[in-house]
Amino acid sequence: MRRIRVSGLLLPAVLLLLGGTAALAQLPGDLDGNGEVNLADLVEFVGCMNGPDGGSVDPTCDPGDFNPDPNIDLRDFAGFQARFGFGQGPPQIVTFTPTPGEWIVDDLGLTEVTVEFSEPVDVPREAIIVWPLSAGLGDTRINEFTLDYSADSYLLTITFDPPLRDDRVTLVLDYLIEDVSGRPLDGEILDPRSALLPSGDGLNGGQSVFQINVLQGDASRDGVVDKTDSSLVNDSLGLCDGDAGFNPYADLDNTGCVDQGDLNIVALSVGRNLPSGDGTRPRVTAVFADGRFGSFECLAFRVTDSLDVFKVTERACFLLDADENVIVPAFAGSGAFGDVIDFFFTPPFAHCDQFRINLSNAIFDLSGEPLDLMPPCTCLVDCPAQGGGP
Repeated sequence: MRRIRVSGLLLPAVLLLLGGTAALAQLPGDLDGNGEVNLADLVEFVGCMNGPDGGSVDPTCDPGDFNPDPNIDLRDFAGFQARFGFGQGPPQIVTFTPTPGEWIVDDLGLTEVTVEFSEPVDVPREAIIVWPLSAGLGDTRINEFTLDYSADSYLLTITFDPPLRDDRVTLVLDYLIEDVSGRPLDGEILDPRSALLPSGDGLNGGQSVFQINVLQGDASRDGVVDKTDSSLVNDSLGLCDGDAGFNPYADLDNTGCVDQGDLNIVALSVGRNLPSGDGTRPRVTAVFADGRFGSFECLAFRVTDSLDVFKVTERACFLLDADENVIVPAFAGSGAFGDVIDFFFTPPFAHCDQFRINLSNAIFDLSGEPLDLMPPCTCLVDCPAQGGGP
């Protein structure tokens, strides 16, 4: 059983059975029902294949059926491959909607986000953080949302009321999210604006960071609604999906056709624009086990730009010991110029080289650019730089 220590408190991971393991849905692809998707399931999957005209299959084969038809064939194999290896490590995020990199340009705004996990998880509300860029500096998180989690499909739906509009929205899913064995989310996302999934680095812990561009009428996806967008919509006016010359970017309301409704969306939005960063993401240049506050009481990170220190939470940094126990700092702080962030551990941790250091990219500079994700490193051995203090 994994344990999470929150700077001085050692908490056993609670097994959430809620009526026994039979109450939990079987992991897709887990044909032998052991909670993992591995080579044994591949053998079972091959045995369940009955071709495109095979009709209904044995109910024990149901976890291998990845599409709506009642048979298992090569069309299901892609789904099985995507699941292969799940259940053997900590939970991951496998799908995110809207698709990472997709823009929201209709007249509704961002109404909901759906997140699919690789296995059953528990999602406390405090594990979800939503920050708008337009609100400026400080802890300006959005709290007007509701959560709905399906234990059958491992699907989390986050609904925003009112919808979010005309903003670069940052959504953070924290490793407070755990599976039924208490393993925390393996959540790392390399690029928040065009995330590649599944998430993570194969180890316990990690925050998932997604950024979503929401700007009504921005057909060109350049962050400004102007004549360029009007021209783009006019050029496809009257065309539908499949027609020669149809531009899906011009179909702002996603009806499948470009019509007067799309022109109206642009006309009502001319002059709007997204808040923009400076185009350069800050990065970590040095990591220190800071001796000024006692032996290994503080980890300090020097970065290339001044940070919005009000958005730095203590959970943006954690240590992972040899048993993959996650150790979270008690609190975070920053120097006068905001280019050094400190994470304080109580009690101090010993033997710095026995821990892997993890730093999230849920940290932002003053222009709103997220930190470049720093690969996990061993203290004073393979971190960006070495030293005894900044």
